[in-house]
Amino acid sequence: MTAPSEDRPGSLEPMRPAAAPSVPGTAVTLAWLWLFALAWLGFWLLVMLPSQVMLAQLARAIDPDQKVRLASVFQGVLLVSIVVAVPLAGFLCDRTRLAWGRRRVWALSGFVLAALAFALVGQIDSVPVVCGLLVLVAIGQACVLVALSAMIADQVPVNQRGRASAAFGVPQVIALAGGMALVTEVIDDVPTAWWMIALLALACCLPFLLGVGEPAPSPQAGPAGSLLHDLTPPRPRRAPDYYWAMTTRVLVNAGNLVGTAYLLYYVEDVLHRPDPESAARTLTLVYLLFCVVATYAAGLVSDRMPRRKPLVLVSAVLQSAAALSLAVSPTWQAALLAAALLGVGYGAFLSVDQVLTTDVLPDERTRARDLGLVNAAQNLPIAPVVGFTVLTLTNENYRALYAASALIVMLGAWSVTRIRSVS
Repeated sequence: MTAPSEDRPGSLEPMRPAAAPSVPGTAVTLAWLWLFALAWLGFWLLVMLPSQVMLAQLARAIDPDQKVRLASVFQGVLLVSIVVAVPLAGFLCDRTRLAWGRRRVWALSGFVLAALAFALVGQIDSVPVVCGLLVLVAIGQACVLVALSAMIADQVPVNQRGRASAAFGVPQVIALAGGMALVTEVIDDVPTAWWMIALLALACCLPFLLGVGEPAPSPQAGPAGSLLHDLTPPRPRRAPDYYWAMTTRVLVNAGNLVGTAYLLYYVEDVLHRPDPESAARTLTLVYLLFCVVATYAAGLVSDRMPRRKPLVLVSAVLQSAAALSLAVSPTWQAALLAAALLGVGYGAFLSVDQVLTTDVLPDERTRARDLGLVNAAQNLPIAPVVGFTVLTLTNENYRALYAASALIVMLGAWSVTRIRSVS
């Protein structure tokens, strides 16, 4: 849905009104979807692995005594940099006009910048230099994020957006599972792991970005107004559905992360498994397997049903049920069931979340910026703050933690009911 342009104080030029959004009418091919998913796999390798394991490994290698502080600093640099870079990258991407492709040029440039800086990070033992390289990695990630996200709105018809959303979500799970296995089980050298992941990410993106053409932007997709206007996020009162969709994504992702981030400690301290690492790995594999299958299946369902919100609600209920089962019944059998439920629920959410967000964009002319902001917002550190607070206040009561996880996910479900322009 396209909202009217906003009259912002301080605009340097009058803004022309937003035209009716152009909806792609030509179906994308199966090859397009597979190569698009492969490009997202490259992106998620550069995003998921540092936050999950590689920055911790690097911090330990640089200074074992200060590893926690260094890992936190590195995480903070990445997070702040990408949040700051996304609006500017989206603004530039939306205003680019190149025959070769305005989205492709930013995605390819971002991949090259992020991969080169990423490869160098693991070779450096100077903290300031590592932080500087991580800023470059984040800038490259921001360019890729806004460009690939906008391609769904630009090129994919409404009746294929569920599959496109699955192409966005499934690689996230595969990158996490396969990448972690690669950098923990196969490659035991920190510098090698960083340049290998960088090379793999580049290899994943090139078939799509070099082999698939991009249509010219529609006439309605011209600049929306002044520099100040295009850099400033839409006002909540002018685009309430956009912000409710953003809130839904932030809360559901945060609740899911609360449920998975402390799984090892739950297995060790509550379930008292003899080999907690192996047990946690088993639960993670069950979760990821069900997540991948559910994402693909629910993507097909999403394309065949006219309503988006019910699928989000079902996914939230399943994820909340998984968290509550861990809180109510701390047994290994309940944990296996919870892993499966959490995987199905989160997979269903991934299949429709990007579609829902695309459907409520406030202005066709700022798609890259607005989708980039939503994707960046899910990196807000809600899960670690909630986890630290709950476990500290309850003397490490993991039942309370998983009850909090269920509550956060259900708040996300409530947020989606506030959206009015999508059924």
